[in-house]
Amino acid sequence: MKKIVFVMMLLFGMMGFPAGTTYESTLIKKQAVLEAKMQPALDSGVTSEMINASVKLSEAWDVEINKVYKLIMEKLPEKEKTKLRNDQRNWVKEKEKKAKEAGKEFEGGTGESLMYSQTELTLTKKRTLELAKHYDKLNGKK
Repeated sequence: MKKIVFVMMLLFGMMGFPAGTTYESTLIKKQAVLEAKMQPALDSGVTSEMINASVKLSEAWDVEINKVYKLIMEKLPEKEKTKLRNDQRNWVKEKEKKAKEAGKEFEGGTGESLMYSQTELTLTKKRTLELAKHYDKLNGKK
């Protein structure tokens, strides 16, 4: 009976996480669903809809960046944790600076918020995928 349960667990485990699947590829697929859902609002030409969609996507990527950051931190030795923590803090500061700079061209107008939110989204997505690749390397994938 124990053998049957073990074999079933093994089979179900393999179906849920196919060989060769990386954290990065799983994350991209997961987020693509949300991005497709938000695309009509991003393409609407209505500034408020575009901002709301950018903010929602940015928040979703922010959730993911925090997940992968924690996963990486669990695997790193203390010295490398300190480096990653400092790198991440610097990245947050730089992201905010770049988002503010992007909005300055439209300062005072609705375009300011739009450029800020879209820049923040782009940078958060990029950093999340960088961390996902790092996590995959720590796990011997890629």
